[in-house]
Amino acid sequence: MPIKPSRKNLLKLVENLVNIRSDKKNPAMTAFLKKALRENGWKNIREHGGNVWGSIGTGKIKILYDIHSDTIPARKAGWRGDPFTARFQNGRLYARGSVDDKGPLGAAIFSGNFIKNSKDYRVYLLASDREEIDEGYGCRVFLRKEKVKPDFVLISEPSDMKLIFGQRGRIEITLTARGIPAHGSMPEKGKNAILMLNGALNSLSKLKFARVPPFTATTVTPTVIKSEGEGKNVLPLSCSVLLDIRINHKESVDSLIKILKKNFPREIKIEAGKFCPAWLLKDHDYAIAAKKTFAQAYGKTAAPAYWKFCTNGSSYASKGIPVIGFGPGKPQLCHKKNENIKMSDIERSVEFFRLLPSHIAELKT
Repeated sequence: MPIKPSRKNLLKLVENLVNIRSDKKNPAMTAFLKKALRENGWKNIREHGGNVWGSIGTGKIKILYDIHSDTIPARKAGWRGDPFTARFQNGRLYARGSVDDKGPLGAAIFSGNFIKNSKDYRVYLLASDREEIDEGYGCRVFLRKEKVKPDFVLISEPSDMKLIFGQRGRIEITLTARGIPAHGSMPEKGKNAILMLNGALNSLSKLKFARVPPFTATTVTPTVIKSEGEGKNVLPLSCSVLLDIRINHKESVDSLIKILKKNFPREIKIEAGKFCPAWLLKDHDYAIAAKKTFAQAYGKTAAPAYWKFCTNGSSYASKGIPVIGFGPGKPQLCHKKNENIKMSDIERSVEFFRLLPSHIAELKT
C-alpha cells in the first residue's frame, strides 16, 4: 500500500537504505528497493542484476533519474559508531552511503509521491547497482532490458544542491615492469621489477597538466600496486601499478598514453583499461529546463557547477543523451570516514525531482 508522504516517512526511508549493506551484492537491498518504489508511487517495477527501476507517467518524453544503490566498503576503525547503521546527530545522518548515494536515492524515490502521472512524459527511476566498481553497468542493463532510450538523464550524486553541467572522465591505466629473478641475497644477478617501477612512479610528480575550463586539471593517482614472483626471498618476476586518471573533455586514452610513453622508460609496459569519457552539457534546452526547475524550487538562479569525479553519466552522454547532475550532500564527504549528510538537504532536494519533469515537458510544447 502507498505510504503517507510525510517528513517522518522520508527520513525512515533513507535510514532503511543506509541500514542495508550494499558494498557487495545484497538481495535484501533489491527486495527493499522494489518495495520502496511501489510504496512511493512508482509503477511498472522491474529488476535485473541488482538494478531496480520503475516509472511514472505515460507520455512520449522519456526522462531517467539514475541514482546508484551500492557503496564502497567501510572499516570500523575511525568511525564514531557502526558505519552501516544510521546515526542521527545535529540534523545530520552519519553512515556509509548516507551521502554517496543513498541520501539522493531516498529523496528521488520519495519524490514519486508528488510527480504527476502525466501523458506528457514518462519518468523512470533507476536504482543502479555496481556503480562504485563498474560505472555504466546499470545503464547497460536498463537500456537492454527496458528497450527505451531516454531523452534526458538526471544523475543524482552529491552536488551540494548545485546544478551539474559536466564531469571529468576517468581512465584506468596499468604500468608493468618485467624483472629478472635472482636470489634476494644477490640482487645484482637479476633485475628488480619493483625498483624499475618505482623509477617510473617517481616521474609522475613531474607530469604537469594545464587546467581546461570548466574542469580542474587532470590528475594521475596510483591506487593499487602488486608484484608477482617465486618467493619472498626472490626478486619479483613483475610489478604493476594501477593509475586512476581523471581527464577533461578534450583528452582521450590515446593522448594520455602518448604523454606517459614520453615520460616513462621503454621497458615499462603501458596498458589502458576501463574508460569513462568526460561530458559537458552546452547550450541545450535541457539546461534551460533544469535552471527553471531550480529557480522555482529554491527561489534563486543556479550557478553551473562541475563534478571532479566520475559517474554513470559518462555512459549516457557517450550515447548522445543529454545529462545533468543534481543531489543533496557535499561531494568531498564521499568515501570518507564518518560520511554524513544534512537531512534538511535531502528534504529540499525532493522538490527538484518533483518539478523537473513538468519543465522538460514545456520544451516540447
